[in-house]
Amino acid sequence: MTIKFKEYGVGLKFTPTVLSEGRISVIVNPEVSELDFANGVVVQGFQIPALTTRRVKTVVELGDGQSFAIAGLLQENIKETVSKYPFLGDVPILGALFRSTSFQKNETELIVIVTPHLVKPLDMVKQTLPTDHYLEPNDFELMLMGYVEGAFPEPNVARPSEAYTLGSPRVAGRMPYRKGGMEGMFGHLAP
Repeated sequence: MTIKFKEYGVGLKFTPTVLSEGRISVIVNPEVSELDFANGVVVQGFQIPALTTRRVKTVVELGDGQSFAIAGLLQENIKETVSKYPFLGDVPILGALFRSTSFQKNETELIVIVTPHLVKPLDMVKQTLPTDHYLEPNDFELMLMGYVEGAFPEPNVARPSEAYTLGSPRVAGRMPYRKGGMEGMFGHLAP
């Protein structure tokens, strides 16, 4: 006999398919599984629980941004607990005076609400990146001045392919990383 480890709990699998303009077909598979010790087996002194699984599968066609809900994965657990005095609770008729019975009822329901959205691709020409306006500093700027980015000759001019010459004006907003003398960050000397 072999033992397999299996996932259990609440799971949701779905497969969307884009149809005509603004329409989406979605296959939705919600699943609830839990350990069932009552139907488990005992192997070499170890109790191995079984799995109780409830599944639903549905296909729905929606427009972009519309929602739908799936409900009906119901579960009802009833637990009965008997407390009694030893021997006296087992006596017929009189035993009812020496025992008590309590019931606990739990009901759960899983509801899944899905709202699909169509995602449009980005225009790569208009897309900006954080590194678009970054110019790597030269050795002088990095080591002696403490700048973490280089300078462009003018704010509205395209990025140069080579480092600027010493003494070029810096763009407003480009400040030294940190001034701290001998206490500063490693690799930087601040005047």
